[in-house]
Amino acid sequence: RDMRAIASFALLLLATVPPSIAGVQSNLSPFLADLRIVTSGWAAEDTKPGLAFAPTSAIPSLRRSNAGAVCPNKADDDELSSTCALRPPCPLKASGSSFARGEGKVTAGEGTALTSTRVRGSSGASSLLMGRAAAVRANKKGKTDAAKGKLYSRYGKMVTMAVKAGGADPVSNAQLGKILEQAKSAGVPKANLENALKKASAKDTADFKESQMELYAHGGIGFVIDILTDNSNRAAGDIRTVCNKKNLKLAEPGSVAFNFDRVGQVTIETDADEDTMMEAAVEAGADDLAQMPADEEGKSAGFNIYTEPTDLMAVADALKEGGFTVCEARFVWRPKAPVEVTEEEEALNLDAIDMLEELDDVDAVFTNME
Repeated sequence: RDMRAIASFALLLLATVPPSIAGVQSNLSPFLADLRIVTSGWAAEDTKPGLAFAPTSAIPSLRRSNAGAVCPNKADDDELSSTCALRPPCPLKASGSSFARGEGKVTAGEGTALTSTRVRGSSGASSLLMGRAAAVRANKKGKTDAAKGKLYSRYGKMVTMAVKAGGADPVSNAQLGKILEQAKSAGVPKANLENALKKASAKDTADFKESQMELYAHGGIGFVIDILTDNSNRAAGDIRTVCNKKNLKLAEPGSVAFNFDRVGQVTIETDADEDTMMEAAVEAGADDLAQMPADEEGKSAGFNIYTEPTDLMAVADALKEGGFTVCEARFVWRPKAPVEVTEEEEALNLDAIDMLEELDDVDAVFTNME
């Protein structure tokens, strides 16, 4: 009798599992089937004093929703809350049945069926999807804003370096003039450039210096980091902190860089096809080109034209004279032979690159990961 009581009570409890953990009931389907077989044909009530239970035919079946269940008859909700021993306060109303507590007994009517309705005002899965879409949009906007901030900061530092080297007059300082021209093509606001010129002209403004650091990353690949900073010790300390957090290893100078070529890169914004762009690049004196990744609409943003370091500015000027929009001309580390890694290693490396690029003193991170 005790075993019968326990089995029946278990079935009744599992039938009233809250919607938030409704998956438990599906996982216990074999167990429920065995209990129903064992308890089939039992009497509706046990004669032993204590708890009395209905047979398996009386175990309620619930129709659940994502929002949970509410009592369909609010008038009887208080009575159920005070008499139902299963989930006080009881959110379900048994139509055509009675729950009574007396002398340690709980009874349920034969063939009881419990139903539930959606909580008023609940938006369910649609609001969840809308929340995810909003999070994706916010994340994408955050990355775009961070990239713009990094671009503006880079040109501000380059302006400072050019002013310190040759003065604040873009006419007499050809290097400064080209930097300002490139900054405008890249979309740097005029106010940012004016503020950078004023700040660079001040005597107490520190000069920026270029340097590199090399790291070993996950999957046998390497990072070459271009640093543009006015405090080399601070930059090195920040990069070491990222190495410790992301399980990267510092490399000796040259041990990673030999896998890369130091070349000039001219970024062109155009909708021309590859054949047209290749012909123009060869005429300008370039060595190679690569089409930039397509955007969300499948359109290419343009091309990266690669040159010898000494030919960078000459090729950029020739392409501009040919009618192309030159967004940027700079030196980069181009991998000789990209290395393939696993998806897990790729995710770890991309996460490390994001953290490195967030550092103010890091100008760019180059990798030979395919």
